[in-house]
Amino acid sequence: MSVNSLFDIGSTSLRAVGEQIDATSQNIANAESEGYRRRRVSLSSRSVAATGLYASNGAQDVTSSGVGVEQFERVRDGMLVAARNEARSSESAAREEGRVLGVLEGALATDTDASLSASLQGLADDFNTLANNPESQGVRESVLGRARQLTDTFGRLDQRLGELTTNTENALADNVEKANGLLDKVASLNEQIENARAGGSPDYAAEDQRDQTVKELSKLLPVEAQENRSDGYTLTVDGMTVVQGTEATNLSVDQSGDTPAVEFGKTGVEFTPGAEGGGEIGAQTRLLNDTLPGVQSDLDALADDVVKEVNAAHRKGADQNGDTGENFFVDKSATGSTSKNTAGNIELNVDGPKDIAAVATPALGTPGGNETAVTIDQGDFGDGSGAGNIEARLTKNSESGASTVEASSISPDGNLPEGVEGGTFDITVEDNANTGELDFTINRPDGSTSTETGVDVGSDGTTITLEDDGGEIELDVGTAFVDGDVGPTETKEFSVTVDNSLPGDTGPAQAIADRASDLTTEATNLAANVGTQVQEAATKEEAQAAVGERVQAQIEDVSGVSVDQQLSSLIEQQQQFAASAQVLTTAREVSSTLLSIAR
Repeated sequence: MSVNSLFDIGSTSLRAVGEQIDATSQNIANAESEGYRRRRVSLSSRSVAATGLYASNGAQDVTSSGVGVEQFERVRDGMLVAARNEARSSESAAREEGRVLGVLEGALATDTDASLSASLQGLADDFNTLANNPESQGVRESVLGRARQLTDTFGRLDQRLGELTTNTENALADNVEKANGLLDKVASLNEQIENARAGGSPDYAAEDQRDQTVKELSKLLPVEAQENRSDGYTLTVDGMTVVQGTEATNLSVDQSGDTPAVEFGKTGVEFTPGAEGGGEIGAQTRLLNDTLPGVQSDLDALADDVVKEVNAAHRKGADQNGDTGENFFVDKSATGSTSKNTAGNIELNVDGPKDIAAVATPALGTPGGNETAVTIDQGDFGDGSGAGNIEARLTKNSESGASTVEASSISPDGNLPEGVEGGTFDITVEDNANTGELDFTINRPDGSTSTETGVDVGSDGTTITLEDDGGEIELDVGTAFVDGDVGPTETKEFSVTVDNSLPGDTGPAQAIADRASDLTTEATNLAANVGTQVQEAATKEEAQAAVGERVQAQIEDVSGVSVDQQLSSLIEQQQQFAASAQVLTTAREVSSTLLSIAR
């Protein structure tokens, strides 16, 4: 080995080990720098095939080629980084859904007196109390208070849902703007990195920054990165390219529809996250398009059920003013009877405690008739005779042509108009000596008896008074009877029964109490469904966080900086540097000795 070879080997060794020391020092200095990837210098023996333009090393020089830097690189595992970013995207999505739904769960909490289920159960309890004390003004006031609390609770929840929707829309717009900034940054870093490579000096700090930017972007979107040596990173979201080389496709939020949509630039293609994951933008899109509208729909459906069920029972009752057929609730925005009642618009339709319809009206069949309130027992006449065609019509003051008694004329205590009580009127029919006349004997429910003789049963028809107590309640027999229906020595009987409710029949109040109690379960289920979604989001967040931590630990093993390990390497490299320096020292001494001999 020549002296020149010693100098060559020593100098290349010093340079190569120096490069290693520089890389190790860089690693130690940036051990706590976020996103920093460890640098590594690979050494290799210099090729013996290396020649000048006119000379070769020759076979005798094969052992004196020295050492050189084969590669200077960032230590990075792309598969681990991709797995980490995917876990981070799913974790962020679950966290965002859990955050928003957690606020909603708090508003729907069932463990407070102001909760929806508690308000419904309170209304049910007060109507149940009213059914036992229909005349109590204090109980009626309490019912109104509970009803107002219920409408206020529906309104508060509707408002809270609206606020959550607005806040989520604003957060989505902010995140889209933030994502666009990160996409532009990746495109800019692509250009910076490729320019540095083209100049022969790779910009590893910019590459670290680009990886860190993609990591931040994965919190917002399910982004995938593919490295291309010609133009840097190509980023895609659900198959759509958002960064290629120095070009970035920015996202936009379309607010023209019922719910906001995130679109890829001007392509018209919407970002549609799946059932889970998708980063914060995916979670917010899912919340605005599915979750929050679903809860709003369930809340409105419950409000609609409450209004319709309570109103249906309330209309069947009578209030203390004698009014019937009135609704208890009303939707202030409704335009027709078929309009759906919404949580934010229902309010009371009663002005005071006396307007609560707690007691029942008689069962009159249809509101405009009396088919079930008045019945005729044909008695001895049977169905085959003329009297079998008697119409069961109860009229008020028939001589003036008044119409059939309707539901509105039945008082809250169940009595007929003018205070007349209902019951069965047994009527005996006999012939008399005058043509076209019959005699009627009426046995009334109160035990009294009256006889109406010489009643005209001619073609003009007639009326038979069943009861007279300041006003007439009459049976209009019309032309159902003729003189020939009853023989001179014959007596026939039939009866008329007028049904009425028993005083204090509080069926409407009890029906409202029962239905409100049933609807309490729906309110509880609504809160429970939201609570279940919060728990599912928390479980997903925890699982994805665990995956992310595990993958991040693997990344640190591969790409991170262990100060202890780097210090150990630095000591070893110092020794190598000293050894290389000793080679040069030896070469210098040999050279000096040879020169002294030559002199």
